[in-house]
Amino acid sequence: MKKDSGKDNIVGIHAVRILLKVRPFDIYEIYLSDKNLSKFNEILIETKKNNIKVQKITNDKIYEISNVKSHQGVLAIAKKKDEILERNIIDHLASQPKNKILLILDEVSDPRNFGACLRICDAYAVSAIIIKDHDSVKMNETVRKVAAGSAETTPIIRVKNISRILEILKKNNYWVYGATDKAEHDINEMTFNTPVALVIGGESVGLRQKTLKKCDYTIKISMNGVVESLNMAVATGIIVNTIHSKIK
Repeated sequence: MKKDSGKDNIVGIHAVRILLKVRPFDIYEIYLSDKNLSKFNEILIETKKNNIKVQKITNDKIYEISNVKSHQGVLAIAKKKDEILERNIIDHLASQPKNKILLILDEVSDPRNFGACLRICDAYAVSAIIIKDHDSVKMNETVRKVAAGSAETTPIIRVKNISRILEILKKNNYWVYGATDKAEHDINEMTFNTPVALVIGGESVGLRQKTLKKCDYTIKISMNGVVESLNMAVATGIIVNTIHSKIK
């Protein structure tokens, strides 16, 4: 089974279950390691409902195809999900409520962090997640597995230049908040203007200087313990939760 550039390999029970609910019409094939296992009951119900054939596959073969060890014995082959084009960002955001957060990831490289951020976006109904097209992790099997279905529910927009996008957002009345440990403002002390664009830096260097210069405000999580910093996805979750609680 060769990788097709027009198709996605999706593994994990939750990821495949949500795929079946959101866009069953895009699924070509579904493979299970054992149809008799109760953990696959909901998947089997949905495949029957949508007249999708289920085939048997070994766990080793799923790993060979997906390169994901924790695949849970399920693999779906589906048409690539449509992403919002860069030129359509403002049209998309115009259809969203003003109190929704827009999340921007500046050069995230870890697929697990990207997947975790997608789960955060789903949990807080974030309007979209913007990610740099180059120097960032691609949407792959690991991202989708960690996202546990939220890769299907969260709009993803890839852009070539983060700084240019921030300028466009500001011209369209967005307030840009950049998260950095060098910020003066603690998130708990801030009053957030809407609509909010939250920018999170990558795992290694954080926000780049040219990105910071485009931010209206810089914010941080004050650390009170012996640990100096948080995992990128954990920090994103805390900040999104705080902003969400203040603007809802």
